[in-house]
Amino acid sequence: MQQFGVLSLGSRLKRLSDHLYAEVQSVYQAQSLVISSTYFPILRLLQTKQGLSVMDIAEQLGLSHPAVSKQVSKMLKERLLEKVADPADQRRSIIVLSDLSHAQMTQVEPVLEAIGTELNYFLGQLEGDFLTQLSDLESSLLTQPYAERVLLRLTPDELSITALASDSDAQSFKALNMQWLERFFAEQIYAQDIDMLERPQAFIAQGAVIKCARFKNRVVGCYLIKPNLGDSVELCKLAVAEEFAGLGIGKALVEDAIKEASKLGASKLTLETHTSLRPAIELYQQYGFKEVDCKVFSVPRADLKMVRSLPAQEVLL
Repeated sequence: MQQFGVLSLGSRLKRLSDHLYAEVQSVYQAQSLVISSTYFPILRLLQTKQGLSVMDIAEQLGLSHPAVSKQVSKMLKERLLEKVADPADQRRSIIVLSDLSHAQMTQVEPVLEAIGTELNYFLGQLEGDFLTQLSDLESSLLTQPYAERVLLRLTPDELSITALASDSDAQSFKALNMQWLERFFAEQIYAQDIDMLERPQAFIAQGAVIKCARFKNRVVGCYLIKPNLGDSVELCKLAVAEEFAGLGIGKALVEDAIKEASKLGASKLTLETHTSLRPAIELYQQYGFKEVDCKVFSVPRADLKMVRSLPAQEVLL
């Protein structure tokens, strides 16, 4: 619909709205909430106003009286709302939250916080005029796993990092790294990259460690540690699924890699990167990696080497 510009604005906004309602409902269901995402405006209003008439609700939300009346009727049937006499005028009825809704609104608070954080993440990336921003928002929100991202924000402990264990893991390891290479260095993919990505088991047999980060049975990140000269090991092929960026997966992988390298008895963990990858470099610096002089790199696209010392059996706090 983008080709129609402002003429399709209403349809495009409705599509975004419908998509967000559906994704938020998925999050609610995963968190065992029985309320509907479409009920939120009325529930939040009554949570703050204690009790209102249907007409008052419509006016304060800026919605039509018939639309609100229909929604309230559904919520009364589902025992989310109750109709009681107005204390100020016994001839008048007002709508209040039921005990069930009070409990649900308390339970939903951390979910709403995660949803808001996630929306701000997407909105923070927008630039340009309104239609440009709308197009960018459509291309991100409508194509990325919004509900899963929110759930990862809510339950980061459900992210697990385990050793590569199956052909499916190997395919994910290759796919994630190819996605990264094609995004940043499409013209600099070398035979040694392909060899490592297509034969991970062969490198494991030579002493390498490959681990995958999983969330909801989906591989969302990975890394490889391979033996280097002397008592050092090298961290490479660290990648995070682009659609799960900004959720701390990279940090979790680096922390795990440091622990894994220490378990191997290495005294140093090295890596090669490129000076254009500032977010990655800043992440490595957070975990104690320091830049060192290097004249020869394993691949021509690298121009920066970083090293971190590893006390034996180091434990991260």
